[in-house]
Amino acid sequence: MRSPVQAVLVFTILMGFLPHTLLVFVREIPSVRIFVVGPDGPIEGTFITFEHHSFVFQTDGLGHCDIANSLVNRKFAVAREGYFIAHDQLLSKGNTVRLRKISQGDATDYDWVHPLEGEQNCASCHAQIAQQWKQGAHFFSSTGHRFLDMYSERKKGWSLSRDLPEGKTVCASCHAPGVGAGQPGLDDISEVSGINKLGVHCDFCHKVEGVKKVEVGFAHGRDLLRLSRPEKGQVFFGPMKDATRDDNSFSPIYQQSLYCASCHEGTLFGMHVYSTYSEWQKSPAAAKGLQCQACHMKPDGTMQNIAPGKGGSNRNPMELASHQLMPGGLKQMLQNSILHEEEVIQGATDCMVKVQLKAVNVGHKVPTGYIDRHMILQVRAKFQGEELKPIEGLTLGHWVDKALVGNAGVLFGRPLLNTDKQGVQPFWQGDVDIVDSRLEPEMAKAWVWKFPRETESVQVSLIYRPFWKEQQLIKGWASQDVMVFEKTLIIK
Repeated sequence: MRSPVQAVLVFTILMGFLPHTLLVFVREIPSVRIFVVGPDGPIEGTFITFEHHSFVFQTDGLGHCDIANSLVNRKFAVAREGYFIAHDQLLSKGNTVRLRKISQGDATDYDWVHPLEGEQNCASCHAQIAQQWKQGAHFFSSTGHRFLDMYSERKKGWSLSRDLPEGKTVCASCHAPGVGAGQPGLDDISEVSGINKLGVHCDFCHKVEGVKKVEVGFAHGRDLLRLSRPEKGQVFFGPMKDATRDDNSFSPIYQQSLYCASCHEGTLFGMHVYSTYSEWQKSPAAAKGLQCQACHMKPDGTMQNIAPGKGGSNRNPMELASHQLMPGGLKQMLQNSILHEEEVIQGATDCMVKVQLKAVNVGHKVPTGYIDRHMILQVRAKFQGEELKPIEGLTLGHWVDKALVGNAGVLFGRPLLNTDKQGVQPFWQGDVDIVDSRLEPEMAKAWVWKFPRETESVQVSLIYRPFWKEQQLIKGWASQDVMVFEKTLIIK
């Protein structure tokens, strides 16, 4: 092993044989320095990105970042949580970039920017995004007629306003989060008006600076989110580190599942009604680092510019998030998330049917979301056109659907049964533990039924329902059944 002195001698000898041009390269550091400073001094951890360049640089503890001089004359953006995004062009002598700080606090008398109306509406620049938003549940969150039917005391069947009037104010925090103190809709969401009739709208979502340090699931909607509405001027928060407007600010929360938790995790009146976020926390997807946005804001590959002709930059379409939260629609999402296998074995004395289901490509249980959503697996055996009852295996109870009582099948849901197990209650009247029979992500589960030997055909189907059948009939709602799959097996 060489001594340090020997190592220096070897290095010196080798350098003597190197070409002169390489010696110049060694002596000259091929970089220029960007110095980022704010009102309180140098800023550490600032993100620096260059136009049409995939690398992301960060400043050190002194606010410095050395950039290869090959990027000289390139435009770059500087972003740091809590500051407005700045833009500059890299100079051969280096740059000093001064970031403006976002004002602290939240101006509750701020007037929301309308998504669709007025001179500066959101759709005027972001037409494609606005169209995607209008097709989703967020757009209808405060005006959906089924939601309002469940809320109203004037309707038949379940009614939050009639059964638990003191709980009426909880809904607006998620379904109309922009409603402020003293405004219509805060105490009775059926009275919501103006821009708040558009539910979870663009400006509300992009006024979220972060999440409050409170327990997730016990503070809901706007009460969990840390809003930053300006007293003057404007600020919009988002996931881009190089947004082109000078009133944009980067916030990492937009790429985290925690952002979604404000409305998709909730214990209400003692019941764990919404559990999607906590399901995700325990899922294989979370273990892999996949956030909710990976599926529900997945780039569709068609949008190249979020504000074409209005100052937006052309970008890689696979890096621009879609605001179509259910790509391809609910049916397509369900079909993509469930694998199924069916097998029929005709024996000497009976006909055995085996069905296996597995939830895949999903970061939560299936179905998820509102507590009354459920799926029904049905297995129907026939002989000469007549339906046969199962000899052995699980059957459906009358509280699932009176028309299906005794049929071979499995329920996947969270029915909140009455004490006598004869009916389903609304979550605000629940006094017993919730049964949870939904599909777990990446876990296969199988069921077996036996039917009479003369069985000629078996039909296996999976149906999704957003509400319990009994309430659908009482309230006169049109059926919203979604046939996830249906398969007929002919026995030879």
